[in-house]
Order: sequence, then C-alpha cells, then structure tokens
Amino acid sequence: MIDQLRKFLHEPAVRNVAVDNDALLSIHCEIVRSKPLLRSAFQTFYDDMARLCDAHLTSEGMEIELGSGAGFFKSIRSSVIASDIRRGSNIDIELDAQHMALKAETVRCIYAINVFHHLPDPDKFFSELVRVLRPGGGCILIEPHIGPASAWIHRRLHSDEYFDPDAADWKSNEIRGPLSGANQALAHIVFWRDRARFEEAYGSQLEIVHNDYELNGLRYLLSGGVNFRQLVPSAMARPLGTIERLARPIARLWS
Repeated sequence: MIDQLRKFLHEPAVRNVAVDNDALLSIHCEIVRSKPLLRSAFQTFYDDMARLCDAHLTSEGMEIELGSGAGFFKSIRSSVIASDIRRGSNIDIELDAQHMALKAETVRCIYAINVFHHLPDPDKFFSELVRVLRPGGGCILIEPHIGPASAWIHRRLHSDEYFDPDAADWKSNEIRGPLSGANQALAHIVFWRDRARFEEAYGSQLEIVHNDYELNGLRYLLSGGVNFRQLVPSAMARPLGTIERLARPIARLWS
C-alpha cells in the first residue's frame, strides 16, 4: 500500500527517472521554480543558515554550499558559492565533500542541507572541514530529525534511502550514487547517539556551538518537496508558517 501511494504521489516529471541520474538536477530545478510553497520552506532554511553564520563565525573567507542541487541560496546571499558533486546550470563548482578541491584555511562557512547523510565516510568529511576552514570558521548542517512524526515519515517516504538510528557504524557501503542508499538517521547517530565518539575524535578542532529545530516542516512536507506532488494550495504558505511558529514549543515532536 505504501509503495502504491508513493507512486501515486510522485511528481510526474521525476517518475521513472533514476534517483542518481544527472538529468534529475535540471528537473528538480524546474520543480523548485514552480512551487512557491517549497520555495518558502527553502527560504526558512536559507534565512536560518545566514543568521547563524553571521552570529557565530568569522567574517573572513569563502562561503560554500555543498550539494546545492536545485536550491537558490546564492541568489539571496551573493557571498555563497553553489557546489555539487554533479554538474548543473546553477552550480558554480563541482565539489566532493570528502575530497574538497579547496585550499587550506580559506573557508568561512560550509552550508549543507540534507547532504551529510549522503556521505559514505563522515570521518573524511570532518578531516576536510578541519583542513579547509579558517580559524573561527564553521559548518552548518540541516538534517532529518528523529521526532515521532519525522521518524515515521522518513522510514516510509523514500524507497531509495533508509532510516536506521541503530546502524552500527558511521560508514555506509550502501551508498553508490549522489542520492541513493543513504541512512537519513546519520546525523542523529554521529551527533547524538555517538556524541562522545565525535568529541573524542574531533572535539579539539570542531566544536558544536548550536543545535535547533527548523520550523518549516509542514510547508516542506505539504509542498511535496522536489519528488512528490504538492498537497495544499500555495496560498497556504503564510498560514502554515504561522502554525509552525506557534508550534515551536513542541517542535521536537513534529519538525
């Protein structure tokens, strides 16, 4: 039943397109352009990331967005360089998060939305962060949260990813492409379940200074994201945003 519902809700443009096909990038770009509700949800991501960068990090160095995909962060923050492991018309540079072709100590901030859990070996990513970040620089990751609602959804929404907070290791042998085979619970595993391990390995070089909930979950889900049909009219963006802000005290349950 879940498989049939997923197929029914899929955006027609992405149906039958392999998730790791490079052609999907341009399709996703068009979907983002056509969905004001989805753009509203992304705007919340971008506003929060920009605010955190300016509040916590050095003012010097490059700002790199990893896995920019169909996003539009650089259009509202001119200092951002859009990167992806795939080529695309809106991508400034091709960049592998585990082997960044960047000079040491040149980066102010690394931004990444739903990218971290696609990395086969997080340790390589952390080593690269230590190398490329300037003193006082940092990384802002937005990742799936393990709340009652989100955990239920993540276990069922995507057939090409999985959700296992009990996975034994950080590394994954399941990842064989840019988007397939990822464990969406990876951030929970590394930064919550295995926090002591992270601190022991990287605590002298990488400090966790902020953790919070993103208050755009209703807009993001009901927009259908880049792969599924929108479920409510785009005019609901403002009312849904108000509901999300009012529901902040119980964000851990739904965000």
